[in-house]
Amino acid sequence: MATRDSSGSPPRPRRVELAPTLAALAVVIAAASLGTWQLMRADEKRALQAQRDTATAGPPVELEAGMADPGALDGRRVRVRGRYLAEHTVFLDNRTLRGVAGFHVVTPIAIEGSQRAVLVLRGWVAGDPRERTRLPQVRTPGGVVSAQGIAQATIERSIELGATAEPGAERLWQNLDFARFERWSGLSLVPLLLRETEPAQGAAQPAATPQAANQAATTGSADGLVREWPIGGPDATRHLGYAVQWFALALLAAGGWGFYAMGKRRERQSAE
Repeated sequence: MATRDSSGSPPRPRRVELAPTLAALAVVIAAASLGTWQLMRADEKRALQAQRDTATAGPPVELEAGMADPGALDGRRVRVRGRYLAEHTVFLDNRTLRGVAGFHVVTPIAIEGSQRAVLVLRGWVAGDPRERTRLPQVRTPGGVVSAQGIAQATIERSIELGATAEPGAERLWQNLDFARFERWSGLSLVPLLLRETEPAQGAAQPAATPQAANQAATTGSADGLVREWPIGGPDATRHLGYAVQWFALALLAAGGWGFYAMGKRRERQSAE
């Protein structure tokens, strides 16, 4: 039976305040839900990566200009035969490799037996440390070549950094997209970017300068380009890390509420 205190008022109910309890419960439910969602996203990314691994492990698909849906080749190994159009080579600025500033080299290939071309991201080349905007001399295979790489139906944000020159004014670009390249070059493009994984097979032109010859000797590639592309595709590990953080927050909220409740209980026991 409850007793009155010295002032004659009835005592307050012996329970933990409702507001902190509801706040802690809301945080636990929200954090646990977000952690579960991140685990689901990790499973989706792993499944998608498995599909891409299967696609890239298979034999290369021959690219035909008249394909109804070139986008279906996204993420797959693709091979194309044709002639490099070296006069339409562009250099993507601000690309670094192992801390060295340089350029990504993009050259279209006129597809054999077709009026269309496809862009080939051929590789990385170092820039001039004394004059950043000076374009390097790059060896381009002549005649009919066979280029092979991983097809991309879209161009990642890392390549779209903002332009420093108007299309047609310079070959040094900050970004790359299919529509802009068509306007600049006058070519009709298959909407794919081929990220070259090995030098195209063809008759290489002689090095135009000693610099180009030195690049070829340094990289061990006939055209002097480095093809060390970052591993693309979905990253399930990142989602797992987020899930751990959300579950840790849920445990922290639950533990904080438990500590608060025990403190309140000790206060009541001391007051009795």
